Amino acid sequence: MKNNFNVRSFAIVAVICTLTLLFINSCKQESYTQSTTDDVNITGYLDKYPDQFSLMTQIIKRSGTAGYLGAYGKFTLFTPSNDAITAWLKSNNKTGVDQLTVEEAKNMIKYHLLPDTVATNRFSDGKLAQITLFGQYLQTGVKNEAGVSNYTVNKSAKITQSNVRLGNGIIHVLDRVLVPATLTLAKSIEGNARYTYFTQALKETGFYDSLNVDGATVLDTTRRFQTAILESDSALKAAGFANYADFKARYSKSGNPKLHTDSLWLYMAYHLSTGPTYVPDIISSPAIYTLAPKEVITTKFAGQSVLLNEDEFAGVIEKGVEINRTYSDVTASNGVQHEVKTPFTIKVRVQAPVYWDVADQPELRANPKWRGAAAGQIELYPNNVPILSGMIYNDLAKVTQGSEYNYVTVPDATRKRNSNDILSMSVGSSTARLQWFELRTPMLVKGRYKVWICYIYNSTNTVAFQVGFDIGRQNAQVLPNTVDFRQDLSASGVTTAGAGAANADALMLTNGFKRYMATTNDFQGTLRGQNQVNTTGWNFCVGRLAGVIDVQTTDRHWIRLTMIAGSGTSKASWLDMIHFIPVDAEQGWPRFSTQGVQFQKP
Repeated sequence: MKNNFNVRSFAIVAVICTLTLLFINSCKQESYTQSTTDDVNITGYLDKYPDQFSLMTQIIKRSGTAGYLGAYGKFTLFTPSNDAITAWLKSNNKTGVDQLTVEEAKNMIKYHLLPDTVATNRFSDGKLAQITLFGQYLQTGVKNEAGVSNYTVNKSAKITQSNVRLGNGIIHVLDRVLVPATLTLAKSIEGNARYTYFTQALKETGFYDSLNVDGATVLDTTRRFQTAILESDSALKAAGFANYADFKARYSKSGNPKLHTDSLWLYMAYHLSTGPTYVPDIISSPAIYTLAPKEVITTKFAGQSVLLNEDEFAGVIEKGVEINRTYSDVTASNGVQHEVKTPFTIKVRVQAPVYWDVADQPELRANPKWRGAAAGQIELYPNNVPILSGMIYNDLAKVTQGSEYNYVTVPDATRKRNSNDILSMSVGSSTARLQWFELRTPMLVKGRYKVWICYIYNSTNTVAFQVGFDIGRQNAQVLPNTVDFRQDLSASGVTTAGAGAANADALMLTNGFKRYMATTNDFQGTLRGQNQVNTTGWNFCVGRLAGVIDVQTTDRHWIRLTMIAGSGTSKASWLDMIHFIPVDAEQGWPRFSTQGVQFQKP
């Protein structure tokens, strides 16, 4: 929950803070005994050590918050030492605390105070999860000097003493006073000579005004903080734009950059997003959702580089742009700004089929058993920890038999699989089995797709699935057709696929089934498919139409398989591929082989 406080009575602040604490349950609280009698509270501790904190005590008293910080509650105070406050006062041409106004004293306390107990074990390389009472986030990190590492706050203040646990919270001691950002994003960008092109474009598109507001006054909490990804003048000049006029001429095609259909408006919208997204947030998030309608920026962390829009699409690596960390994580009063080393634009992609081998996952590729000489099995859930970042399981506490969830790449005489591997999942009604799992898809371009679940039938498979798209997320969809792993291709009404049944494929497609593996009747060059025709095994590789999805944002998404029937007592749900094919495209071809080769339609 984000809270922004105007200057007002701290009695009101205390009530709001208390209510906030009652309802915050997304952050793990520190576990320790609270007391208003036996343990000294924050103000009592500061009074106890006047050599270090007498000036902080004076500021607290001047702000009128002494009763608040001495009362029951859970707080974290980043308190500067006397030396730090003396230096701060001097830098502001003040000789003593008495020269601070009451409002200045209140704001100083509010910026150093969190309405939660946050010990250093909850620090991250980036902004703290909890916002200060001033209404801005603090950044924490670690800095090494002369072989000694110290926690830092806002990249400047060093924590000299940490985790002082008191009756109503925690104190961390700083060697500098923290100074909140005073400039809005718009003013911060405008005030930097690196960004004259970007500033002018913000003004002409109208975004300057929306970035030039006090976050505390914004009624829409999703817009209280924003993130801007900037391109410097030098980077744009290197890209061929000698001046701003060249840049505008390249992107503004309507003559009115304020139109939401104008290319310059879209260009700038694509560089802005809601929320305060710092570099560590970018690293941990798969995408940044921009103000350009239904357009995202994908993210990737490679070595020490943070890359944007470096994607693999249709088997081709698309080169991205790198964040210039020297000029990033710059906090403004209503958000944060970053810089990239080279310009980037919305990627225009054409909708295309995606034939996804679900066993082609980066963590599996890194294993020598993946389609290699040491081929065999790889546990997907060893030691009660899932290995795939692109897979989510339901209720992990119930997954007790890790060996039941495997990547399998062992040849099968009668069941030929694409690239000779599958995911073998133990799904069933037993609490020791999964009830659902979901996989993160490859990049899907906006549009409508038919979704085909390609599985391997076996006689011990007793589970039927419902398929969902982005369940629990924006634009969630449940597909209409049951995908029943207990059915082989004869469930389509076709009992033979040979030359005597020329319309077999058409009939299967009509009934929502297809052969996705190449048979011995199929050729790709001199390579012949391996699945037999009209003999044992022709019908074991099943493509089943789950339904149609409407992908509204070009991005990677989530596909979920939920058990709706059957018992599933063993690792018998063998998933091979998932096909996402545009609704107007050919659905029955290509077909595939154990070598992973695509067999095109004759």
